[in-house]
Amino acid sequence: MQETAKESKIGFWSLFSIVVGAQLGASIFLLPSELARFRTLGIIGWIIAGFGAILLTTVLSFLCVKTTKSGGPHIYAKMFFGPKVGFFLAWIYWCGSWACNPILISTAVNYLQSFLDITFSNEVTLFIEIMMVLSLTVVNTSGAKNTGQFDIFLSCIKIIPLFIIPIIAFSNIEVSNFREIMPQNMSTIQTLSAATILSFWGFVGLEGGTTPSGCVKNPKRTIPLAIILGTSFVAIISVINTIAIFGIIPPNQLESIGAPFAKVMTIIFGQTSEKFLGIMAFIMCYGSLNAWIFFSGQIARSSANEGLFPAIFKKANKRGAPSNAIWIGTIGTVTILTIRKYTEFASAIGSFINMSVMIYIILYIFSVAAYAKYLTLTKSRSFKYWSITLLALSFCLYILLKANLQDFSAVLIATLTGIPLYIKYRKNNRQNINNKP
Repeated sequence: MQETAKESKIGFWSLFSIVVGAQLGASIFLLPSELARFRTLGIIGWIIAGFGAILLTTVLSFLCVKTTKSGGPHIYAKMFFGPKVGFFLAWIYWCGSWACNPILISTAVNYLQSFLDITFSNEVTLFIEIMMVLSLTVVNTSGAKNTGQFDIFLSCIKIIPLFIIPIIAFSNIEVSNFREIMPQNMSTIQTLSAATILSFWGFVGLEGGTTPSGCVKNPKRTIPLAIILGTSFVAIISVINTIAIFGIIPPNQLESIGAPFAKVMTIIFGQTSEKFLGIMAFIMCYGSLNAWIFFSGQIARSSANEGLFPAIFKKANKRGAPSNAIWIGTIGTVTILTIRKYTEFASAIGSFINMSVMIYIILYIFSVAAYAKYLTLTKSRSFKYWSITLLALSFCLYILLKANLQDFSAVLIATLTGIPLYIKYRKNNRQNINNKP
């Protein structure tokens, strides 16, 4: 068994691909049109969001070298704030890791329809969506090594158009498209705030690389490098593609275009290129879904190992994969897909995105606060560590304070559903839960 577990460990490139894959999904295809209504400041908002995301991954890199435990942010919260905080953050994090997958899946199927030039019925769409989840569940239960190698393959394919489009587009950019700095009905602060919050959705999942420390080679070196470089790569590729799209399509026209990449490729390469983009977009979302299924299993297993979740979640198969945790998350995703397909919930994708962002902002705030507590306990006077930590915390609080109350619905629902489980397993595992890491 030890040999199998060792063989299933992943290295830097696999983890880097998973980190990039988790962030570089539906957002890069949807956000340019959404940001166009903020005009040129929309690009600045994405740059600010990218800077904030890199700050957060830097703080997480500081934290992950303080423990050898797998799991990520909720484990850090348990270390510094106790088992109760650790449990609820783990529960919210795990629920978010599979409950937000329908956004990716729906975007993937929409682009698949564009590639095939047909419109699926509700039944066929649901069948394809479920098959996507099941196929990647099988990949993830085959072991971390196979998951990482599969993600490297998908990443190599999906990154190609994100380099090609800017290279060609930059030679055709119209500088006049950037002259309108901001919308007339908004102030500079309002515009930047709204653009930054919206853009941050493109970086949700930046913490994912910290979750699988138990199945990563040399985790104290590999994880910090993978999460910082992976997030920096996502920030750079997202911004240059948005600049390219703004330069080709005037923002006042772009904001009404549902598939900006498809439009740009049509302008540059002609009508047939739209089909190529359709399959590339499908692959990108499929790769992102692969990363999230992987994270979901790792989050649940680490929580069970800490005594926070039921023991069923930590059971591994012969390849070392947390198969029970992965399949339970898959069942949850399929359930939401089914409900969403036959209710008005399908039209609420914007609210769904905002609610998912709030789940992760709460997670990041506790992670940064955990490191701030560590610095306090160790009486650190390091200007570098304190400045990065306080900047990251300020960024998170800024997004939190600018959100609407309804955006916290998912956090509230996840917290309430976790109360019965916490009460039950606190009684059954009191001694294990209260052990200090």
